[in-house]
Amino acid sequence: MQAIEFETDVVSEYIRIPEFEKLKNRHVKVIVLSEEDSMQVTGSGEAAKRRKPATVPLTQFYGDVLDTVPTQLWDQT
Repeated sequence: MQAIEFETDVVSEYIRIPEFEKLKNRHVKVIVLSEEDSMQVTGSGEAAKRRKPATVPLTQFYGDVLDTVPTQLWDQT
């Protein structure tokens, strides 16, 4: 079992996970702790029913995306 602990300020519904690539395509258990005792978690109230999913722009690829820039132009510093 592997554990990653970090602190962050929640400013939106998304939290960036450090070392994400090590966890990619794996099942994980997420536990959120808050220092405030008065935190109320809601999920079935009116606000939750009105909430819309986030809009993510459509990504389009044209041609061979792995061969679009000559290797000499890559910034390999």
